[in-house]
Amino acid sequence: MRKFRLRGVRISPALVISMIAFFVALSGTGYAAKIVPLAKRALSADKAKVATDAQKLNGQTATQIAAIPGPGTDAATLNGQTAAQIAATPGPTSSLAGSLFTYRTDSWSVDGEGQVTRVTANCQAGEKAIAGGWDQVSGAAYVLTDRPVPDGSGWRFIVWGDSGDTLSAVGTVYAICAKVS
Repeated sequence: MRKFRLRGVRISPALVISMIAFFVALSGTGYAAKIVPLAKRALSADKAKVATDAQKLNGQTATQIAAIPGPGTDAATLNGQTAAQIAATPGPTSSLAGSLFTYRTDSWSVDGEGQVTRVTANCQAGEKAIAGGWDQVSGAAYVLTDRPVPDGSGWRFIVWGDSGDTLSAVGTVYAICAKVS
């Protein structure tokens, strides 16, 4: 084992390691000495906050506050209805009639390479397109446009034929139309 010399004194490696461990241990307790008082202050601040919250509750316990009748038990605010009657009242989604929406379609096909096809799934008079889309059953084609017609009268679809090997390409354009008054 090699020994180190410090101004004529021989120091073994074990002593060096022991001293390093000693200083690390001392620094750890020094850190704890700084943290513990901070933790104590935080705990006392939490206790003060709880006391402040109790004052906001006018000195009442959580059980006492829970026993106070609220809007759900006050018949005057429920217009004389029970909770079951209110739950049975139709909401916005259940009040929409299914007959307000119609599903419109039109088929499309591209037969030649580089050919462009324009198709619109049109809504009828008194309807506006609120959504739409397309599918491709066979072939290879690139979609150039898939959007509503600017005036809302339908859903526009423009497609371009890709390759003669995979043509003809066919599919359907869809529009969901809502009745408007």
